[in-house]
Amino acid sequence: MSFTTVKRVGISIPDSVLKELQQMVPERKRSKYIVKALEEKLQEEKKSRLCAEMIKGYKTNTEIDAAIAEEWRPLEEEAERFIGIKEVKTKPYRRKSGGLSKKR
Repeated sequence: MSFTTVKRVGISIPDSVLKELQQMVPERKRSKYIVKALEEKLQEEKKSRLCAEMIKGYKTNTEIDAAIAEEWRPLEEEAERFIGIKEVKTKPYRRKSGGLSKKR
């Protein structure tokens, strides 16, 4: 069994929100309800911030990534020729209603 340190804090809540909380959540379960709501909101905020940081990083590195891709292109093309991969410029494969298609 794990124990969690609990701290008592004072917060200000608009009267309308407090009334709604009192109507929906039993008195002895309000702290747990508020903690769960805060945890969910904090997780959402962490994900949002991480996503923003990733986008910022991708945008910052766009030119570098393009230069690296261009630098490696001849080697990738050579490897594709060596192992027999051809660039496919057709519609994506879709299964026909009569079963598996022989042509892929």
